[in-house]
Amino acid sequence: MTATSRPPITDRQREVYEFIVRRHAETGCGLGMREISTAFGWASPTAAYCHLEYLERRGYITRTPGRANSIVPAKEAT
Repeated sequence: MTATSRPPITDRQREVYEFIVRRHAETGCGLGMREISTAFGWASPTAAYCHLEYLERRGYITRTPGRANSIVPAKEAT
């Protein structure tokens, strides 16, 4: 999937995606929903989950089901 073939994302989703890219570049590790929720001031990880679900379906990130801290930017999205 190329950058031009991905559907556009909202400004907020772009902020979340850019945060994931930045943190992954800094630490080399995947992120968790709670870390993202805390960074954006959301009271519940559910808000992060909704954004991440959309980003994953659109090919911006990948997650490993059943594994903590597995949210990373998709290779073709960076």
